[in-house]
Amino acid sequence: IQDIFENLPHRFRSEKAKNFNGIFHFKFNNIAENQFTVKIQDEKCTSKIGLFGKANCIITTDSDTYIAIELGKLNAQEAFMSGKIKVSNPMAILSFSKMFHKLPLSVSAKQKNISQKSRKPTAGPLKNIRIIDFSRLLPAPLATMFLADMGAEIIKIEHPQSPDDIRNYPPFINQQSAYYLAINRSKRSLCLDLRQAAGKKICLDLLKSADVLIESFRPGVMQKLGLDYENISKINSRLIYISLTGYGQNGAYAQEAGHDLNYIGRAGILHATGHQDEKPTIPAVQIADIAGGSYSTLSACLLALYQRERTGKGSYIDLSMLDASLPFMSLQYASFQATGKQAKRGEDLLSGALPNYNVYECSDGKFVALGALEPKFWKRFCESVNRLEWLKVSLNDKKNLEKIKQELTVLFRSKTQVEWLVLAQKVDMCLTAVNDLEAVSKDKHLHSRKMFVQHQHEVYGNIKSIGNPIKIKDELENKGWAAPLLGEDTEAILKELGYDKNDVLALEKDGVINNF
Repeated sequence: IQDIFENLPHRFRSEKAKNFNGIFHFKFNNIAENQFTVKIQDEKCTSKIGLFGKANCIITTDSDTYIAIELGKLNAQEAFMSGKIKVSNPMAILSFSKMFHKLPLSVSAKQKNISQKSRKPTAGPLKNIRIIDFSRLLPAPLATMFLADMGAEIIKIEHPQSPDDIRNYPPFINQQSAYYLAINRSKRSLCLDLRQAAGKKICLDLLKSADVLIESFRPGVMQKLGLDYENISKINSRLIYISLTGYGQNGAYAQEAGHDLNYIGRAGILHATGHQDEKPTIPAVQIADIAGGSYSTLSACLLALYQRERTGKGSYIDLSMLDASLPFMSLQYASFQATGKQAKRGEDLLSGALPNYNVYECSDGKFVALGALEPKFWKRFCESVNRLEWLKVSLNDKKNLEKIKQELTVLFRSKTQVEWLVLAQKVDMCLTAVNDLEAVSKDKHLHSRKMFVQHQHEVYGNIKSIGNPIKIKDELENKGWAAPLLGEDTEAILKELGYDKNDVLALEKDGVINNF
């Protein structure tokens, strides 16, 4: 443990410590000689044995746990969540962790030698299409995973010391983030420091033969790296370059940070979502990220590939998740244009106003969704429950519509969910279960549609994930593989580019690459 803290100033990244000053106390095993003070001040780092000064953050754990974290054998987030490590100021230690280069991977990890694989997709409509993926977190990585499912070769590029942040998010499966594993299957992992000349050269060599580049940094980041479209198109005029951001490359919001909640907030979706006379409800899923980000990236990529087939030239695509979220409000906007008014929350026809398009609780506490929107389905439902008088109520009769909702609430509480579903199987009336994830994972229809896939990884084991929704008849599917460990394909990719073993070792020593 003393070796680790003596080495700490040598691994310090001063550029990550701008405007940050703080004192950190590390306490290990309650042994005096295993207590350390790390001081970050004026973009400099000092480390001493013993506790000095007033700490901004106190870290308490045992030395074995901390060594395992430093060597990459144990995930820091997992250790924190399980109580193996206690931190008085989580935000401070999060900043602290970004200020240091990581120690080299353990010898035992390298002995697995899994990086020797030279794996590539073997089938699919996009076979032989190479996509260089700089994106992070959820939106674009989900899109590139679907492109990998279709046979594209996805090379995911991450910084050795600052990889995709989603790798740190709990929960964990055998020390790997379940979120990361869920949206990164069938990709190749190249761990590369683009700020070093040797790292940038490797990247440019890859881009010469690439078909698509996808990035999701804020506007201007790729330009600072010299990897913007204007520069890259000079060495590869056929390259399709996709930039996915929250607000686009221009406009008043372009440089603002944001997340799904901000995008749906600005698009009007959040304002319209929720129950009557209550505050807006946060959706359980990421609408802007997935529908606005993932699917728009997927569509843009395929559109641009088709365009290139016709013109022979690449293109630049500027995608905004706010822009792509706005079409969700198309019907509401049309109504606003026609009437000059917006329906109150929970009073729009398709968001709670109609009794025949609503969610109801059953006697067992489970729920059903009644979507009998068209008259024929509503008629069948009313006939099946012997309430024909409900058919006479007009959509404009708000008072009686509310009365029917109340009567339906009482009616649905008279039977269990299963009893209502048995009735729904006899009559085609758009009445279905509101499933939890356990029920979804066991759904026979979804399994018949191959909407769940699983892959085995030799390090972290068997992983199940949601499959690709796009089914192409008679097209061979890419079987793929489990999500890669950080840098798992680095050596194989470098060898494909003409680097030998000595080159790889030298690049690793200089911190240009992380070769698992």
